[in-house]
Amino acid sequence: MNIYDSILEYLYKNQDKGFLEISHICSDKEKLTRIAKELKKDGLVTFKQKRLMGSGKTPPFREHPKLEITRLGIEKYEREITELKEVTLKMDANTIKTLENLKNGKSVTLTKESPNEISEFIINLKNLGILHKPTRFGYACDLSNRKYLTKLIELKSWEMFLDWSENENNKSDYINDFSGSTIGQVNQSSIFSNSPQNIDTNAKETTTQKKNFGKKFWELISENKLISGIILIVIGYLIKLLFGIEF
Repeated sequence: MNIYDSILEYLYKNQDKGFLEISHICSDKEKLTRIAKELKKDGLVTFKQKRLMGSGKTPPFREHPKLEITRLGIEKYEREITELKEVTLKMDANTIKTLENLKNGKSVTLTKESPNEISEFIINLKNLGILHKPTRFGYACDLSNRKYLTKLIELKSWEMFLDWSENENNKSDYINDFSGSTIGQVNQSSIFSNSPQNIDTNAKETTTQKKNFGKKFWELISENKLISGIILIVIGYLIKLLFGIEF
């Protein structure tokens, strides 16, 4: 992405904020002023900038220009994004089949004859930790990571997949993709995810039941005079029996 596209993208995503300084995209004030004028000439942006007093100084501006995207700039950016998506959605059929095999629990071996697209996808997935190497040249996907392959096959775009996975990693909960897995694998995953929660819940319920029983027993004694009297007589008898003290 060149500097012109970067500026348009930034202004498009922040179009509700009015005029914006873009020195973080290009720190060269003179170069940025020239680019801003070119974008304005094409009708893509409007900009404002304070000039220095007097003459003979270059550039004749006190600060970086502040830009705002125009309606024409918005339409141009949206059109280019649509065209880019149409290009990136073209994933080779062999690549899709390879990803399907990995998703279904099969391992894939890379050789010198492997197509470039397949090699790049597999190596990138390995670098992200989605794939692992069971053998020197073989690649496979664990059960817990197969949802990523499912999404990549659906999107058919590496760029769109990276955006999705970044958002997904920010979430705490997700649904595992159990397609192509044995019952034993599913049960094993369920055991590790559920057993700590069940133990914690049972412990809390037992503690609560004990507290409720003690509370109800004390209320019964304090509210019923007959039961209270009987308990006092029994206590007095035990004291007399053990210590020889009479009341």
